Amino acid sequence: MNVVVLGAGAVGCYLGAVLSNQHSVTLIGREKLVNEFNQNKRLQLTDYEGRNSDFCELTVTDQPDSLAAADLILLTVKCLSVHEAAHQIQAFAADTTPVLCLQNGIGSDDMLRHLNNPIIRGTVGFNVAPMGRGVFHRGTEGDVRAEASLPQHIADSLNLAFLSMGFPFSTTRDFEALQWAKLQLNLNNAINALSDKPLKQELETLGYRRVLSMAMSELMAIVRQERIRLPKLTKLPPSWIPLSLRIPDSWFRKVASSMLAIDPQARSSMWEDLNNQRMTEIDYLNGAVVRAGRDVGIPTPVNRVLVRLIKEIESGRRQPGLSSEELLHEIRHPTY
Repeated sequence: MNVVVLGAGAVGCYLGAVLSNQHSVTLIGREKLVNEFNQNKRLQLTDYEGRNSDFCELTVTDQPDSLAAADLILLTVKCLSVHEAAHQIQAFAADTTPVLCLQNGIGSDDMLRHLNNPIIRGTVGFNVAPMGRGVFHRGTEGDVRAEASLPQHIADSLNLAFLSMGFPFSTTRDFEALQWAKLQLNLNNAINALSDKPLKQELETLGYRRVLSMAMSELMAIVRQERIRLPKLTKLPPSWIPLSLRIPDSWFRKVASSMLAIDPQARSSMWEDLNNQRMTEIDYLNGAVVRAGRDVGIPTPVNRVLVRLIKEIESGRRQPGLSSEELLHEIRHPTY
């Protein structure tokens, strides 16, 4: 199978490199990626469990015309780049080529609906960080999932390849529920970016967890009203997670260690964006909760504040590095 990864950032490079063991893979990314690959002659994947593997049999380019030969397109651009990617797919790819969309949050796939290609939505449940010199590090556990409309032979092939690096691939017939369950976990991206701390350190601080618990509770109120039953993505049911976040730090460390394996230095993708002075996906994460709450008449003040704070950093009006006390103060005394 000829797989083309469009938008090969950290996640795209990681997935594409793993697939290159069994398939012909082309990564379409920025010029920086092309230069790194040409200089190092490989991509190196590491993870929190100690894996360390080199992958050399890839084609890396910044030109989208490689889409013409694709049997499967993995779309791994950020949400803000989906519109441009749709034009590239329309210009170069065959109409019959499936597009597996692996964006965070809710709403970005709307920009692909005018394409004739089969559009399959998916989620990536782990964090990948670029370490430089063609090295990409997976810092948390998780899996990759997609809508059941993905052809079965492709799903089986992806699962076989991904299991070789310690994570499974599966499909679901209720992707909307999966999307909201993934969003529940991703609401922490903004808090992690605001804290300017590694994920593990941030999550081991009760004040940050209280904010996350409140943000998640707003989402849970929306899905209850909409009668969406969230699947379990961690060892705790989704409805228990906001409560578990409020327990004392010493207890939480014990609970969290059984819930989610995480590298001590892992950070959220939103932290990566702000650290590199890029616009974030906040409108598709916490912003999606705000929009959904407005549609069904449920207040979402905590997520509204998180959206505002991230946008203030994006515009240069605020610096990251809020303490948990400062963040709680912003939540309790919002200014609009």
